[in-house]
Amino acid sequence: MRALILAARWLRPAPARWVEGGGLLVHGGRVVRIAASPAGLRRLARGARRLDLGDVVIAPGFVNAHAHLELSALSGALPRGSDFAGWIRRLLELRAARPAADLEEGARAGARRCLETGTTCVGDVDSTGVAERGLAGHALRRVHFREVLDAQERSRTHAARRRIARALPRRARRMEGLAAHAPFSASRELLATVGRLSRARHAPISVHWSETREELEWLQDGSGPLARLLGASPRRSGLDLLEEAGILRAPLALVHGNHPQPGEPARIARAGAVVVHCPGSHAWFERAPFPLESYRRAGVPVALGTDSLASNEDLDLGREMRLSMECFPGLGPLTAWAMATESGAKALGLEGRAGSLEVGSWADLAVHRCDATALRGRIEELAWGASRVESTWVGGRLAAGEIP
Repeated sequence: MRALILAARWLRPAPARWVEGGGLLVHGGRVVRIAASPAGLRRLARGARRLDLGDVVIAPGFVNAHAHLELSALSGALPRGSDFAGWIRRLLELRAARPAADLEEGARAGARRCLETGTTCVGDVDSTGVAERGLAGHALRRVHFREVLDAQERSRTHAARRRIARALPRRARRMEGLAAHAPFSASRELLATVGRLSRARHAPISVHWSETREELEWLQDGSGPLARLLGASPRRSGLDLLEEAGILRAPLALVHGNHPQPGEPARIARAGAVVVHCPGSHAWFERAPFPLESYRRAGVPVALGTDSLASNEDLDLGREMRLSMECFPGLGPLTAWAMATESGAKALGLEGRAGSLEVGSWADLAVHRCDATALRGRIEELAWGASRVESTWVGGRLAAGEIP
């Protein structure tokens, strides 16, 4: 494929790095060189096709560290509010009633929305196979997390293990991940299988962790509403169970993390794991404030996700940044941007490939148009999700939008 030069008024390779009047040399789907000035831009490879995009910002594509694209067809069909158990029951009913073709088309529509809003890579959790079928060959880059659970029932453990027994075939824009639903809904045997297979395949893991107080109650002493559903408790913390299974290590996305216990953020930091916060879904369920500062003080990277359209209004990671800035006034724009890019890449085991535009990284990027003329104003606009995404590129190819 012929080399391509993408030039613009501003280039933002990383959260705190800005280049004026430069551009990228892209070849083979990756960033080959970065020109840091107009003069450097003129010296880039001769013979390359050049696109001058104008007074815009070329930035890394967002990395959505947690999504359920398979649930996109249920947008607007479920109630908001704090009745999480009721929401799950209704979700299962509605999903079972939908034809598979509708769910697959919903997954494709969700992937299109991600691209339209500047997301180029998604950690997508697939519990049914819908996304695996519906997104085959799609332009969106994704870590495909096949999710398993057995609800602590041995009769279901074998089927769950069988679902992930074979590695996914390699695809250009789809990488394999493994997802144990949660420490309370996956037995020790199933967690151990996930840990073993992830090590053998060098696959990242995603786990819903510490999402509700009800799961903590059952894990700690067998009390609470889950006792009627799950039987005898292991009387261990979720982190203990993950560590026992060889899962508490990088790359690991611990999703939600709403109720960390004393000392747990430090354990997560030592393990090199990432906590994934989904602000839109958090607001949907009217949950207590997310303990962001506890994680930041401990040195835990926090990434952003959207969860699903069954529990969120949009799959726009720019909106998730804005919600984060609104909830945490002390959160600076550079940190918010890093949560939507570099931290997401770390959560998915893609550091150096996604979430930044450096030499050797994938040429996955979004072209943003801002109203502000000064650099500081553009930084604020991007962090508040107020810029307009004109086009999104994956592997150096246009995936959404138009070239001006």
